[in-house]
Amino acid sequence: MHRRRLLGLLAVGALAACSMPSMEGDAERAAQAQALYGDLVEGRDDALLARMSSGNDPATVRAQLPMIRSFAPAGAAPEPKPLGWRSYAGTGGQRYSLAQEYDYPDRVVRTDTTFVKEGEAWKVESFNVNARMKPGTAAPVQIPVAAS
Repeated sequence: MHRRRLLGLLAVGALAACSMPSMEGDAERAAQAQALYGDLVEGRDDALLARMSSGNDPATVRAQLPMIRSFAPAGAAPEPKPLGWRSYAGTGGQRYSLAQEYDYPDRVVRTDTTFVKEGEAWKVESFNVNARMKPGTAAPVQIPVAAS
């Protein structure tokens, strides 16, 4: 009796382990988010805009890029560390969100990217970039903000 119970618990544990999602989530979405960040830090604005969903106004996104870009150093980005993801569907369509972290010598940059399914393609609905300076490093140069 105890042996059956133990075998049953082991089987349930094995099935649960097989269905556990990974931190990376969907490899294709993770690669798309990494490519979007690469476009940002390497100044490829047209390529970045081509990844955006139809719900984003290209002129508005283009105007925001200098401020967003100020959080991340220019040039090639390090490999990102996956932080988590989620996928959901509702009356507003299918969405997939993921968070990645880029570790630089002076800061850690976190990106949160949300994709929306448009037809057969996944497009970037929103893209958030934040930076946390490491202890003992100089603060980045502030970009002047226009007065309202």
